[in-house]
Amino acid sequence: MPNILSDQETILLIANLEEKLLDGFKKTDLNTLDLLFADGMLFHDQYGNVLDKEMDMDAYRTGMIKITKINVSKREIRVFESIVIVSASLFIKGKYADILLNGKYRWLRVWGKVKEDWKVISASCTSISV
Repeated sequence: MPNILSDQETILLIANLEEKLLDGFKKTDLNTLDLLFADGMLFHDQYGNVLDKEMDMDAYRTGMIKITKINVSKREIRVFESIVIVSASLFIKGKYADILLNGKYRWLRVWGKVKEDWKVISASCTSISV
Protein backbone atom coordinates (compact mmCIF):
# COMPACT_ATOMS: atom_id res chain seq x y z
CA MET A 1 0.00 0.00 0.00
CA PRO A 2 1.45 3.40 -0.94
CA ASN A 3 2.42 5.93 1.71
CA ILE A 4 0.05 8.91 1.51
CA LEU A 5 1.74 10.90 4.30
CA SER A 6 4.25 13.68 3.73
CA ASP A 7 7.88 12.90 4.49
CA GLN A 8 7.68 14.94 7.71
CA GLU A 9 4.50 13.15 8.84
CA THR A 10 6.13 9.81 8.04
CA ILE A 11 9.24 10.73 10.04
CA LEU A 12 7.10 11.64 13.07
CA LEU A 13 5.09 8.42 12.77
CA ILE A 14 8.20 6.22 12.46
CA ALA A 15 9.90 8.04 15.38
CA ASN A 16 6.84 7.20 17.49
CA LEU A 17 6.90 3.56 16.34
CA GLU A 18 10.63 3.39 17.12
CA GLU A 19 9.91 4.50 20.71
CA LYS A 20 7.17 1.86 21.00
CA LEU A 21 9.60 -0.75 19.68
CA LEU A 22 12.35 0.22 22.15
CA ASP A 23 9.81 0.17 24.98
CA GLY A 24 8.71 -3.28 23.78
CA PHE A 25 12.33 -4.46 23.95
CA LYS A 26 12.75 -3.16 27.52
CA LYS A 27 9.44 -4.59 28.75
CA THR A 28 9.75 -7.84 26.75
CA ASP A 29 6.31 -6.94 25.38
CA LEU A 30 5.81 -9.78 22.91
CA ASN A 31 2.49 -8.37 21.64
CA THR A 32 4.17 -5.10 20.67
CA LEU A 33 7.11 -6.87 19.04
CA ASP A 34 4.77 -9.19 17.13
CA LEU A 35 2.76 -6.20 15.94
CA LEU A 36 5.80 -4.21 14.79
CA PHE A 37 7.88 -7.03 13.22
CA ALA A 38 6.86 -8.07 9.70
CA ASP A 39 6.33 -11.81 9.26
CA GLY A 40 9.24 -12.07 6.82
CA MET A 41 11.61 -9.86 8.83
CA LEU A 42 15.34 -10.64 8.87
CA PHE A 43 17.68 -9.44 11.62
CA HIS A 44 21.49 -9.57 11.57
CA ASP A 45 22.80 -9.44 15.13
CA GLN A 46 26.14 -8.05 16.27
CA TYR A 47 27.70 -11.53 16.04
CA GLY A 48 26.76 -12.13 12.41
CA ASN A 49 23.80 -14.42 13.15
CA VAL A 50 20.75 -14.12 10.92
CA LEU A 51 17.42 -14.37 12.73
CA ASP A 52 13.92 -14.34 11.34
CA LYS A 53 10.90 -12.98 13.20
CA GLU A 54 10.14 -16.21 15.07
CA MET A 55 13.75 -16.71 16.13
CA ASP A 56 13.95 -13.12 17.41
CA MET A 57 10.60 -13.43 19.21
CA ASP A 58 11.70 -16.74 20.78
CA ALA A 59 14.87 -15.09 22.08
CA TYR A 60 12.73 -12.57 23.98
CA ARG A 61 10.10 -15.15 24.98
CA THR A 62 12.68 -17.50 26.53
CA GLY A 63 14.68 -14.75 28.24
CA MET A 64 17.72 -15.30 26.03
CA ILE A 65 17.56 -11.56 25.37
CA LYS A 66 16.79 -9.24 28.25
CA ILE A 67 17.19 -5.49 27.78
CA THR A 68 17.16 -3.38 30.95
CA LYS A 69 18.20 -0.01 29.55
CA ILE A 70 18.20 1.68 26.15
CA ASN A 71 19.24 5.28 25.55
CA VAL A 72 19.18 6.76 22.06
CA SER A 73 21.98 9.25 21.49
CA LYS A 74 21.49 9.86 17.77
CA ARG A 75 18.80 8.88 15.30
CA GLU A 76 18.42 9.58 11.59
CA ILE A 77 15.25 8.76 9.69
CA ARG A 78 15.17 8.74 5.88
CA VAL A 79 11.96 8.31 3.89
CA PHE A 80 11.86 6.60 0.48
CA GLU A 81 8.13 6.57 -0.32
CA SER A 82 6.87 3.33 1.31
CA ILE A 83 10.26 2.38 2.81
CA VAL A 84 11.89 4.15 5.76
CA ILE A 85 15.44 3.64 6.99
CA VAL A 86 16.33 4.39 10.61
CA SER A 87 19.94 4.62 11.77
CA ALA A 88 20.39 4.96 15.52
CA SER A 89 23.21 5.02 18.05
CA LEU A 90 22.08 3.36 21.26
CA PHE A 91 23.50 2.61 24.67
CA ILE A 92 22.15 -0.80 25.65
CA LYS A 93 22.37 -2.61 28.96
CA GLY A 94 21.12 -6.16 29.41
CA LYS A 95 22.07 -9.65 28.28
CA TYR A 96 22.16 -11.65 25.06
CA ALA A 97 22.44 -15.38 25.75
CA ASP A 98 25.14 -15.47 28.45
CA ILE A 99 26.84 -12.28 27.26
CA LEU A 100 26.36 -9.09 29.24
CA LEU A 101 25.48 -6.05 27.16
CA ASN A 102 26.74 -2.74 28.46
CA GLY A 103 27.82 -0.51 25.62
CA LYS A 104 27.13 1.42 22.46
CA TYR A 105 25.56 -0.11 19.39
CA ARG A 106 24.58 1.14 15.96
CA TRP A 107 21.22 -0.13 14.72
CA LEU A 108 19.91 0.03 11.19
CA ARG A 109 16.22 -0.71 10.82
CA VAL A 110 14.16 -0.77 7.64
CA TRP A 111 10.46 -0.09 8.02
CA GLY A 112 8.08 -0.96 5.20
CA LYS A 113 4.40 -0.51 4.56
CA VAL A 114 2.84 -3.96 4.94
CA LYS A 115 -0.79 -3.76 3.88
CA GLU A 116 -1.94 -0.75 5.94
CA ASP A 117 0.67 -0.85 8.71
CA TRP A 118 4.32 0.13 9.09
CA LYS A 119 6.47 -2.81 10.19
CA VAL A 120 10.16 -3.59 10.64
CA ILE A 121 11.12 -5.65 7.59
CA SER A 122 14.88 -5.79 8.26
CA ALA A 123 17.34 -4.80 10.96
CA SER A 124 20.99 -5.09 11.89
CA CYS A 125 23.06 -4.31 14.95
CA THR A 126 26.76 -3.53 15.25
CA SER A 127 28.79 -2.98 18.40
CA ILE A 128 30.71 0.31 18.28
CA SER A 129 33.56 1.56 20.43
CA VAL A 130 32.95 4.49 22.73
